Parts: sequence; structure tokens; C-alpha cells
Amino acid sequence: MQKEFHSLISLDEARRIVLGAVPKAGQEVVPLERAAGRVLDERVVSPIDVPGFDRAAMDGYALSSAETLEAREDRPVAFDLVGAVPMGKRPELVVGEGEAAEVSTGSMMPEGADAVVMVEHSEVEGRSLLIRRAVHVGENTHRSGGDVAFGETVLLPGRKLSAREIGLLAAVGRKEVRVRSLRVAVASSGDELVPPGEELSLGQIYDINSRSIAAAVEECGGSPMVFGILPDDHDSMAEGLIAMAEECDLILVSGSTSAGIGDMVYRVVEDLGEISFHGINFKPGKPTLFGAIAGKPLIGLPGYPTSALTVFGQLAAPAIRKAVGTSHLAPRIRGRLAKPVRSEGRRQMLSVGVVGGWVRPVDKGSGSITTLALADGVVDIPDEVEHLDQGEEVEVQLFGDYPEPALLLEGEDCPRLEALAGVLPFEIRVVSTGSTRGAISAKDGVADVAVVSRGEGFDPVWDGMGLEPVGGYARDLVIIAKDPQLLDLERIGDLRVLGWTRDSEMSRMWRRVLEEAGHLSVGFVGQARTHAAVAAQVSSGRADLGFVVQEAAVETGLASRKVAEDEILFLVNTENKGREAVQTLLSALKSDEFLSR
Repeated sequence: MQKEFHSLISLDEARRIVLGAVPKAGQEVVPLERAAGRVLDERVVSPIDVPGFDRAAMDGYALSSAETLEAREDRPVAFDLVGAVPMGKRPELVVGEGEAAEVSTGSMMPEGADAVVMVEHSEVEGRSLLIRRAVHVGENTHRSGGDVAFGETVLLPGRKLSAREIGLLAAVGRKEVRVRSLRVAVASSGDELVPPGEELSLGQIYDINSRSIAAAVEECGGSPMVFGILPDDHDSMAEGLIAMAEECDLILVSGSTSAGIGDMVYRVVEDLGEISFHGINFKPGKPTLFGAIAGKPLIGLPGYPTSALTVFGQLAAPAIRKAVGTSHLAPRIRGRLAKPVRSEGRRQMLSVGVVGGWVRPVDKGSGSITTLALADGVVDIPDEVEHLDQGEEVEVQLFGDYPEPALLLEGEDCPRLEALAGVLPFEIRVVSTGSTRGAISAKDGVADVAVVSRGEGFDPVWDGMGLEPVGGYARDLVIIAKDPQLLDLERIGDLRVLGWTRDSEMSRMWRRVLEEAGHLSVGFVGQARTHAAVAAQVSSGRADLGFVVQEAAVETGLASRKVAEDEILFLVNTENKGREAVQTLLSALKSDEFLSR
């Protein structure tokens, strides 16, 4: 019999219950090569001075600073060169009165010297050195223990180890370190799931959550153990969950948590252990459950990938961070909404992307996979809020570290934008929404650059928007097919013709090509947003005819015939034109590196 969600608890209450049941992290010693992202569980005291000797900080000449006090550009002071100090070895020479020794950066300072004169402030004549600038005691040197002194505490417990901390540990001679260990079991459930890399049969999909949730666990400082896919039958799932409880401290299972007939996780947890709650009154977390098996806490996450990551961020991430002793709170930033949002009368975690201070809703529904790639985090909308205005300031809870793109390009899809991204010295984000939406976004100040098609024969979509073309390139448009005989468009009544989304200029141009061939009304088998998607569907046999840019046809090896020319233009509003990132983009468009791709 199908179960009902009789009592949905609030997200705050669910978080309180989960955090109250978090196990304490254990300890383990790991080599530095595997310590990145882990949380330190010891006080690290330096057993040595760093550096362990006085050393030169510049290439130049080691000498006594007191003897350089009279040195001037027009009145140099002469020293006798007594040799050079080899790297990595104790100097065998001693610098006496009126003497200097050649040193390289990192060389041990010879006895009798307390400063280094840089090469550019000196002149060598035979075995004589002329100094044209005075130096003070310790100038251009690193004193022994000047960076880290013997007995000094360099790191405290609770520090998350990044490249900087690992470098410091190596500097004081540590090859391994004690870290906090929370072993987190990760699994997906569902008979329709297949591990990535295997061939899909009809009705099957790849297991996304095992990989994405495991990566999220690692970002929080936990140690994920992936148990793969649990079948949707009671005995097999029970066996898998028992194994996870035996080996790990916390269990995360995604999928099969709803109250439907085929959903199994809550039934197995009820039989093997206990359930604290099943159902949370927020979107997208309604089917979430929390319980325990053999005393090990278990969080049942929704099956949809975006929903699973969202609930992970609200419940599992704070639990893992608390267990390993880092901040319970996800990193947060503030920004302005790029467009208005209407809520649904219950608490909602809205998936958003963030570029240039603008927060852009990217939620395409719980089942959308592309939301994963576009989302940087979520906006927490309370249940009493029904509407948020464009431009309203909101707080974004980030999914993880946030490398903010330098530019947002929105509008027409084109494969050459990937080549452009490859030659830029910074990250850009490209959103394919079509020329019209791209132009509107740039006009509103959300997109930095609109990518539009000139659409030969059509009125420009940006007329009256105050946008200025600042660059672009020409491209050839072709019909593609696996069978070259279909390219003449003489008979298409029985063919599966693939269309474009209506906001793309490609849609208007494709219809015009078909109309000029005498086909005034064509029923499309589907609509695509990108050239790569059109080419892939024709290449795989899902469609017979498509309309793409020439590069997409060449890449897939499909038969093609040129039927139109187009021009991609980059539009910016006046305020953005002078920005350094925009100017770098324009330079890249003219570069040989881009033009040769």
C-alpha cells in the first residue's frame, strides 16, 4: 500500500534533529599528498627554524654592511672578490674586511657577511667589486628562523588544509599529518540506474548522485566511500545498507525515498532501524528522510540530482562540517535578482547562478540535469514570501567554492564560443537563450555581452535597446543529414526534421530556408538549443534533417549543404564597453589564436 506524508516538518526542525545526531569524527594519519581538503586534528609545532640558516634573498654579493655606508653612484666602494658560495652547501670561505663573496638566491650566507648587495647595484672589474649603493644589516637576506622559529605553533586543530597549509607543513619537515576522519557512505538507489561508462538500455539513466554527492562530501571535509547503486528490492537494499552502516559513520542514500509504491528506502530503514522524520515542508526536499541503522545516522536524499545536492547542502553538509569541526554554515554571497521570481507558498530553495553581482534563477525543474551545471547555489525563499522583484537583493548559499566568471555572455549558441573561451585569460559563462533574450538581458545590465545573430533579412532584435555592436564574426549555415540525397529538400514529408527553440534566430532562418524550398508548413520532431545537440541527434539517427553552423557538420562528419550566411555580433551597453574584461574579449576576437581555431 502506498504511504502518505502524514506530517511534514519544517526545514529548521529537520536541521536541528540531524545536527543533534551527528557522530563525532575519528582520526587518521595521512600523507601530505592526500591531505588536501581534510581538517587538521593536531597542533603543529615546528621542530626546526625556517629557514634553518641565514641565506641570501637575492642574487648578488655578500659582505659586511658597515663597509658600504660611504657607497654612492658617483663614488663607489671597492671590495675584493674572494669566491662564490655554492647552493646547498656550507660556505668554506670567510668574508673578511674589504671582501665580498658571490651568492645566489637561497645560498647560505658566509661567515663575516650580514647583507647582500644586488647585482644591479654593483660592477665587477676582474677580481674587484665596485658597490654603488649602501645596504643595511640583514638587507636582501633571510635570517635563520625569520619565517618560522623552532617551537613555534604554525597550525591549530580545525584548520581545513589547502595548498598553502600543506606547503607550510612540508616546510617544517612533515611528511604526514593527523586529520579528522568522518567516513561517509554514499549510494544511489533505483533499478533504472547504470554506472557511468556502461552502455544504456532503453529506460535507463546514468547514476549521477553517487559521484556528485561524494564530491560534495569531500568539499565539506568528510571522507566519502562510494557503495554504488542499490537495487530496488528489500533484501538487496537491506544488505547494502547494513554493509554501509558497518563501515561508515554516516550514510547518504539518494532516490527511492518518496512514498510511492516502488520506493524502498524508507521501508528498509523502518525494518532495520528507526526513522526520525520522513518529509520536509520545503521545495525540493519533501521526500527527505532521516533515521538510523545500527546506530549510524542515515539521510535519505531525493533522487533528482539538483534536489539531492540542494538537500545535501541544507542537512548533510552542516552535519559533516560540525563533525569535523569547521563552520556549519555554507559560504554565502549577496547579489541582485536578474528577474522577478514567484514562489509557491512554501519554503523554497531556488537554484541560481551568480555573475557580476547578478543572481539569475536557473531552476528548470527538479528533474533537469543542466541546472547542475548552471547553478552556483540556492536562494532560501521563506514560505510567507510569494514574490521577489527584479533587482531585489538576496543572499545566495553557495554549493562550494565559487570561482566567479569574469563575463556573462548570453544569447545565440555557436560552437566558436568554446574556442573563444579557450583563448581568454579568465573564465566566462555562456548561456544559450537565443538572440532576443540575450539582447534583453544585456539591456537590463544582467548579461555583460549579448551574443546575437544578425539574421539576414530580418529586423535586428536589438533595435531601440541602446546596445552597441563591438565585434563579431561571419559563419556559414548548412543543412545536415546522414544521407546526402536528402539535402536538396525536394521531399521532406516523410522525414524527421529537427527545429530550433523559438527565441533563437536559427529558428527563423531555418523556417525561411524551408519556405524558400516550397515547404510552408513543417512539423518538427523536436526543438534544440545548441548546434551540437542538432548535429548529435541527426548523427544518432533521431532526426533526418537539421540546420547548423558549418563547424558542427564538420565535427560530426555529416553530409552538408550551405544554404545561408550569418553574422554573430557581440553587443554591449555603453557602461560596459570600457571594462577591461570586455576589451580583452574584443582583442581575443581579433587574435590569430582565435581566428585559426
